[in-house]
Amino acid sequence: MVVLVQGARGFFNPTMSSNPNPGPSDSRRGQRSASRKYEGRNGFTEPPTTLEQKLEVHEHALNILRFSAVPIPSLETILDTDWTKPIPETSASVQVEIDELRKNHVRMLSNLYDMNSVLYLADVEDRYQSRNEVLDEDPRVWMKREYTDNPDAVDRNYTEQEVDEMIEVSNAQKKLYESTYPYPFTATSPTPAHLPNISRLNYTYLHRLIPLYKKLKTLTEHERQKREQELYNAQRREEEARRLAQIEQDRLAKKFPTTVEEFNSKPKDFQNLIVKMLNASGTTQERQVTMNKWSPEEVTPLLMLFKEDSVFRSRIIGMSLSLNSSSAVSDPRRRIS
Repeated sequence: MVVLVQGARGFFNPTMSSNPNPGPSDSRRGQRSASRKYEGRNGFTEPPTTLEQKLEVHEHALNILRFSAVPIPSLETILDTDWTKPIPETSASVQVEIDELRKNHVRMLSNLYDMNSVLYLADVEDRYQSRNEVLDEDPRVWMKREYTDNPDAVDRNYTEQEVDEMIEVSNAQKKLYESTYPYPFTATSPTPAHLPNISRLNYTYLHRLIPLYKKLKTLTEHERQKREQELYNAQRREEEARRLAQIEQDRLAKKFPTTVEEFNSKPKDFQNLIVKMLNASGTTQERQVTMNKWSPEEVTPLLMLFKEDSVFRSRIIGMSLSLNSSSAVSDPRRRIS
């Protein structure tokens, strides 16, 4: 009776080899080196020509439908969405798109590996069940053992042609199982890293991921330049506002007053110039107006106020006397010895 033991990679017979995958030796499972005849070509974008390539493309399409199918939006969503309005792209939105793409890729890889592992274990068991263990041994060896165990057997002798046929069948089975792989592995895809459906999925993923990273880099740089420009513009506006405020302040400080309140707000030196002009008369007054770069229209309101307002006139006269006394040179002959 044959006993099957369930291992981590499928069912196998403990009396046989411990390797449940009777494929080529591990030395043939190493990393494949690229061939120069494929240089400059992209096998993922070229149309399939062989039957194997067509099956790979078909299987890839089925995997997309199985694990990445997008549900059709509802009628309400279609009617309520403004499809003509473009969604503005920012570095944050592109980063969200990248994160979502990564998450979906990991999820689909997990689904593909799970599906392939189930199919692999099923095929390993089918291969084992369909294998004739008797043919794994050289017919001459088991014939000799059979004769030793049962020397009285009447059918222990075989013709040379029968022995040759059994040897040929045994070698054919060995060659079949040594040259083929359990599904989904093949001679050109001996490891999970070489599986066509995984490779095509990774290519599709990178084909979408790389442009997104380029777009993210461009948008990030554009937003950085925009922030720097906005900061520069704000600083320039602030400097311009300060400059205009200073100009206005200087203009108001140099403006000839038209009321008593404006006169009181002027600096002391400016008030002294106004006092001298108001107390002057005739050509002297005109000369002071011209010398201080005042216009007749500017000084007229305060001159009228000086003539009509006795209180203001008295104050101006007092300021003029005080100004004259402080600037007068004393006669040394009048000093008290």
